[in-house]
Amino acid sequence: MSRLCEPYGGRGNEAGFTLVEMIVALALFSMVAVLLFNNVKFGVLAWRSGSARADELQRSVVTQELLRHLLGNAYPMTSAENALQPRVDFEGTKEAVEFLSDAPGVSGGAGRFRFKLFVDHARERTDLVMVATPELASAQDVSATRTLLVSDIDHADLAYFGAAAPGASGQWNDSWLKQSDIPGLVRLRVAFRANDPRTWPELLVSLRVRVDVSCVYDPITMRCRGR
Repeated sequence: MSRLCEPYGGRGNEAGFTLVEMIVALALFSMVAVLLFNNVKFGVLAWRSGSARADELQRSVVTQELLRHLLGNAYPMTSAENALQPRVDFEGTKEAVEFLSDAPGVSGGAGRFRFKLFVDHARERTDLVMVATPELASAQDVSATRTLLVSDIDHADLAYFGAAAPGASGQWNDSWLKQSDIPGLVRLRVAFRANDPRTWPELLVSLRVRVDVSCVYDPITMRCRGR
């Protein structure tokens, strides 16, 4: 068989590659290149997936820390419909909770804000949303800020631990309305759809401030004096 690298009519002892050898070498090189490309592609996809999951986990941690701070510092300011029935300024249902708390330091705000954490079913999907308004804002004030905490969830529910009635023992309740004190614990569960890889560990927050120690109740205004 003739050598490709051998000149016409050349010498039989000159080294070279046959056509078959070159075809086999090119086929092997193509196979190796395909394997290497697939491995690199798999590595890139795995890195992207791992990075995305790490970002989602970090976002969940930051969100939970924010809620832990706000709920943990909920301020139990008292008000009343009449002088004999003082009520704490804390209203909670299975899908929403509204309370007063200090503004986070990272927000640059000062003083207390009214926060509303709720499950929003608008726009044909379900989101976990929080709205913050300065405590002394008027009804016409437009300074409220809306924050999307967790987007596109399956459902979320809140629960409140404490004695919901005088003389009752502490238990988990689906609502906390018109109570004389804030609950001892607040629990938030968030569930995602079956094909959603995100996770949300159950959030359990202990509310630290039990009474409004600085409140001097005014039976005429039915609020603390000077507020």
